[in-house]
Amino acid sequence: MTSSKGPRVQTSERSSGARGFLACVMAAGCAIWLTAAAEQTAFKVGDVLPAWTVGTLDIHQVVTGRGNAGFMMLPDGTTVLVDAGDQGETEFADQRPDASRTPAQWIARYVRHMVERIDPRAEARLDYAVLTHFHADHMGRITGIEPTSRFGDYRLRGITEVAEEIPIARLIDRGWPDYSYLPPPQDAMFQNYRRFNEIQTRAGRLTMIGARAGSASQLVPLRQPASAAGFEARIVSVNDQVWTGQGNATKTRFPALDSIKVPEDRPTENMSSVTLRIRYGRFDYFTGGDIPGYPVPGAPAWHDVETDIARAIGPTDMHVVNHHGSIEEENLFWLATLKSRVMIVPAWAATHPSPDVLKRMLSRRVYPEPRDIFVTIFRRETQAAIGARASQVASSHGHVVVRVEPGGDRYWVLVLDDTAETYRILSVHGPYTSG
Repeated sequence: MTSSKGPRVQTSERSSGARGFLACVMAAGCAIWLTAAAEQTAFKVGDVLPAWTVGTLDIHQVVTGRGNAGFMMLPDGTTVLVDAGDQGETEFADQRPDASRTPAQWIARYVRHMVERIDPRAEARLDYAVLTHFHADHMGRITGIEPTSRFGDYRLRGITEVAEEIPIARLIDRGWPDYSYLPPPQDAMFQNYRRFNEIQTRAGRLTMIGARAGSASQLVPLRQPASAAGFEARIVSVNDQVWTGQGNATKTRFPALDSIKVPEDRPTENMSSVTLRIRYGRFDYFTGGDIPGYPVPGAPAWHDVETDIARAIGPTDMHVVNHHGSIEEENLFWLATLKSRVMIVPAWAATHPSPDVLKRMLSRRVYPEPRDIFVTIFRRETQAAIGARASQVASSHGHVVVRVEPGGDRYWVLVLDDTAETYRILSVHGPYTSG
């Protein structure tokens, strides 16, 4: 079976044609990462994921069972974290791989492993973190019982705890510096986050960046940019602004807040998420936090955020399914426009994905081309409620790793064990052809 999005090979045994590199990446602080991969890389079920190599783009959807977390290694070795959620104890939602550590500690260990696979002497650090929006399953709930940072008076959970474990150099969010658009609730979680920002920036350890829709200059390769030719990370939307798809131009997508008379009609935190399109050569990838695509009954039509973004980004090789596949996401125009060959559902709760969303995603009436759907944790209760359609996904649990070959013409999807800290491959999918 083939399509313009590339052939699908779903096998436990076939090896890839991805060619390795003898890599020398100069990192800030004069640390040199060395890798040697002179032979062809073979992806085999049961093997530990081979180390990243220069020129390769790696995108990881990390499973903790408590919220969203994504990790990227750009073609030059620049490291990016997208969210570090910790919703806390939730019914029908066990933690992965187990509850012996916090989700942030598991995320930090995952990142550290991927860096040390390249060079055991390297010190893990995050060049960027992106916080898509201010919800606990993306940034970490604060209850007041969490430990306090060694750096100052703020508590450790989610993004703040990851930063305690691994230094974060730059943090992009939707509101810095004044958080004036749709001000977040002044609850313990956001107040803790602001203390973290203030203490870390005052000490010179962290640079804060307010996301700008349309910008392709706020998240860039830093370590060896010449190794990342053809790479671009663009902020597609944030708050009331959305990229038009032309140059860096944007448009306003929501009415002025003071003109909205019904409180329930105001934009929500989810609608205001920072969204990203990653492009590497012919390869396109989108991740969009919790943006909705269907207004709740009776709500204004502009509560559909997906449609404007779909018009801007067009066909896309793969996307992270919006809002974990909850009920108001993945509208028909969105799916038919993107025509994604691969979709990743960042599920963690028993409501992810909803039956109607999965039905739309699988429907060949929406678009006829083949597609593979990977669910990070497809809970047994969720599968039972959905029925036979649940068996049509390509993977029902595991860290999902997208490995894009140098230049971006082909990519693979590798599912890793999430039940133990083995980093072993559970299934191999690809190669897919980009574009």
